[in-house]
Amino acid sequence: MEDRLCAARFRRGKPAHQSEQWLPESGLIWHPDEVETHYEQPVNSYCRFRNTFHLPDRPKRGTIRIFADSRYQLFVNGSYAGRGPCRSDPRWQYYDVIDILPLLRQGENTIAVLALYYGYGTGQSISRIPALLAEAGVETESQTVNVPSGTGWKCSKSEAYESGAPRINGCQGPAEIIDFRREPEDWRSPEYNDSDWTPAKRRNLRLTPFWNLVPRPIPMLKEEIIDSIAIVNQGAGHEKRYPVDSRHKQLIAEETTIAFRPGEPVPSAETALDPAAGGTFHLLTYDFGRIEPGYLQLEVSGPPGAVIDAVYAEHLWEGKALLNEDNNRSFDSFILSGRRDAYEIAFGWKACRYVQLRVRNPDGLVKLHRVGMRKRTYPVDQHATFACNDGSLGQIWELSEHTLRICMQDAFVDSPSREQQQWMGDGRSQALMNYYFTGDGRLHRKLLEQIGQSQDWHGMTTSRYPDGHHNYPPIPSFCLQWICSFGEYMQYTGDKEPLGQWWPNIIAALRWFSAYENEEGLLADVPYWAYIDAGETPEGRALDVSRGGIVTGLNLQYLEALQRAVSYARIVGDEEACFYYDKLAAKLADRIRNRLWNEEQGAYADCLVDGRLSGVVSEPVNALALLHLHEPGDARTGQIVERVFEHSNDSVSEPAVAGSPYSMLLIYQALRKAGRTGRALELIRSRYQPMLDAGATTVWEYWKLFYREKQSGLIRFGSACHAWASAPLVCFIEAVLGVRPESPGFRRVSLRPNLFDLAWAEGSVPTACGELRIRADKQKEGTWLKFTVPSGCEIVCMDRVFGAGTFEVLFVE
Repeated sequence: MEDRLCAARFRRGKPAHQSEQWLPESGLIWHPDEVETHYEQPVNSYCRFRNTFHLPDRPKRGTIRIFADSRYQLFVNGSYAGRGPCRSDPRWQYYDVIDILPLLRQGENTIAVLALYYGYGTGQSISRIPALLAEAGVETESQTVNVPSGTGWKCSKSEAYESGAPRINGCQGPAEIIDFRREPEDWRSPEYNDSDWTPAKRRNLRLTPFWNLVPRPIPMLKEEIIDSIAIVNQGAGHEKRYPVDSRHKQLIAEETTIAFRPGEPVPSAETALDPAAGGTFHLLTYDFGRIEPGYLQLEVSGPPGAVIDAVYAEHLWEGKALLNEDNNRSFDSFILSGRRDAYEIAFGWKACRYVQLRVRNPDGLVKLHRVGMRKRTYPVDQHATFACNDGSLGQIWELSEHTLRICMQDAFVDSPSREQQQWMGDGRSQALMNYYFTGDGRLHRKLLEQIGQSQDWHGMTTSRYPDGHHNYPPIPSFCLQWICSFGEYMQYTGDKEPLGQWWPNIIAALRWFSAYENEEGLLADVPYWAYIDAGETPEGRALDVSRGGIVTGLNLQYLEALQRAVSYARIVGDEEACFYYDKLAAKLADRIRNRLWNEEQGAYADCLVDGRLSGVVSEPVNALALLHLHEPGDARTGQIVERVFEHSNDSVSEPAVAGSPYSMLLIYQALRKAGRTGRALELIRSRYQPMLDAGATTVWEYWKLFYREKQSGLIRFGSACHAWASAPLVCFIEAVLGVRPESPGFRRVSLRPNLFDLAWAEGSVPTACGELRIRADKQKEGTWLKFTVPSGCEIVCMDRVFGAGTFEVLFVE
């Protein structure tokens, strides 16, 4: 009975009203010309704000609470202090808390903010009204000084940023086209004269779309300055002329005119470019060494009006950074001031390995003194490591590790370049990988809460959230992933509170699916996007899941959700739900076994449509069956492994459709359960090797990166950085080092290494108590293990329990 916790213990307390959290004087401020625009709101509105205040003596503490719809950049006394806000639903609006003490001084101080209001939704934001909220609190030797946002602040529309700039894509905001001739050089400093600026218009906090203001649940992102390391090619091209709102089309049209000069890569250093005459432009490609996320920085001098277009690329195609009109318009533009200036992108962070600069300078010499980046990532205190005598596996680990790291932002993002969205299906896998990699569960909890916030009154959640561009329907399988992911959150953190808070919502989601059960209990003709996995595409075979009818993979995911619901009901003490879902799961499992198994194929068919089983079988669907329907000793387990994953059934003419990188974690888990972990390692080696051969620095969205579109013949490309492909992080730690958690936070771990064909492997795993280190060496008599256990943890190995200390053990199966 001790494990059966009453649901009432998890009831969410009422959020504090904003009037209790903020000073009465604090309000939402914006330029008065754009405040009363409830119906025709501004688009891409950049606004500058300033407030100067006096500190009578030395400051001892100083923080500022701040958020903006849609983005802000904060400066104190002319120095950069931070950016935000964290992505959030406006009904649970997160604000940032930033320590500004190091930037304060006795006497006059100035807070300056550059803010951007999109005026439309993106894949990371939901647009409401132009708004900045800021409240600084400073404690000095003699008194406390508060600086609330209100009419005491001055504001000015920024004319330097082009409001007509095209968006990067539907998931992101605008490209930044910045004319630095129109940007006051010192507007952020206390000495700047803002007498001609306009008093900001203030709105009362009680009558706004932001009625529930809460501190962000994750830390501020880590930022660091990095430099490009090389210029990999140089050349020239011929200019095209397009309107500013079609600058991306101009850049695409110019791609065919680019010609490269012969030459080897050279170290990144100061570069001088003579005037480009006759409607031409210079081209230089800078390399950061690997894909990195952040804000481009340029230190440049040149004639006023010279233009530098920066085109970003994860990977080059025949030396070029390619764009397309559909979903990749990743560029920014700088118009030089005539001074030697340091330019930095304000809001539109990118992820790239290469930045290709097109320098348009017909009127004078341009010098590029520095090309760098302010890199941004989620802060990590400790992380796992892995090495072995197989160099390829070590490289695959490095690619997977770096990909997960840079896809950890203010959410688990699918890709840090193309979309930057928080998808539930991607996020579930990334959260699990991250428990092995860093052990930090805060992004996972945020994911569960924010996807839950998207739930409609029928019970369906959106596939990614917060999201304001609404260009895709829900993905029912991702709603099921949301339900199941609560179990992994509890397993790895021990925190049951979110389950109690969201249990009624989980029931509502399951009820949504129950409306599509046929008389046999199988889900049939479920609407919306029938996504299970992308399969072998692009331009290859795909899963047969889009014709309607009974989709096997979706039914298996529904079975997993029902099985999870049984365990959840026990935890929250809901006996009725426990009985109901247990009965429903048993019926569904029986129907899947009897109706969706293709005896001729020796595997589960992808679907059943109009009474006919599909002839397509696939790895993702059958991996789901191994995980949730069959035990290792079942006859069908052996059949599935042989037919689908070992491809050794000569009676079948066509192999199973391979899963995309999205399904590699699922495939590994299924083969591990079936006792075929070695086969999972073989698949990882063979499928990730082409990425290594191509010089990848991160793992890809699909098994191919560039491909030729069949209909148009155009070169297309997927994402070169997709964390759903980072499954080796889990596989190498679990399968090779043999680390399996037996309690939350890896406080108790079972250790059963398997070196397979390796001579040695070593690594470390973060635990709630510190770093667990392991080294395994193959010997004739077994595997010689050396491991160091942090205080507070226990290791179970060879039926022995080891506490804190360093131990050497001969491991024999």
